[in-house]
Amino acid sequence: MTIASAPNDRDRRPIDQPYYRASFVEAMRRFVVKYATFSGRAGRAEYWWVALVQFALPFAIQGVTGVLTGDWSEVDGQSFSTAPNAILLAIYLATAVPTLAITWRRLHDANRSGLWAFILFVPFVGWLVFLIFVLTPPRPEGARFDAEPAVATG
Repeated sequence: MTIASAPNDRDRRPIDQPYYRASFVEAMRRFVVKYATFSGRAGRAEYWWVALVQFALPFAIQGVTGVLTGDWSEVDGQSFSTAPNAILLAIYLATAVPTLAITWRRLHDANRSGLWAFILFVPFVGWLVFLIFVLTPPRPEGARFDAEPAVATG
């Protein structure tokens, strides 16, 4: 049995193509492997699994801290004032580039420029517009953001 025919590789898609039905594990793998890749596209499943983890992380850290120490204070990751906040802030800083990259690729899949990610800085309406963009189904026109195929010279 070769590596290519291993049972776990059956459902893997090429890394340069969006994976529309990515499992949790596959979405996390692609998030790490495509750490700073801003070209190409990311399917909704890839994006939303990562978003779910980043949303749930403060609650998980707060729960573990509360169970271990009895301190149920809020963990928001905005300072280094407590160990749980420092851990969360460090995680968020370490994943800032890949989070921006997967957001960029998700916008590409909806046939939008990745620069639309910066609409989040517009008060109130920016979040709504951004949410609509990342919820938009894939559009075939988004393939224009894929990497150009290598041209054989010879």
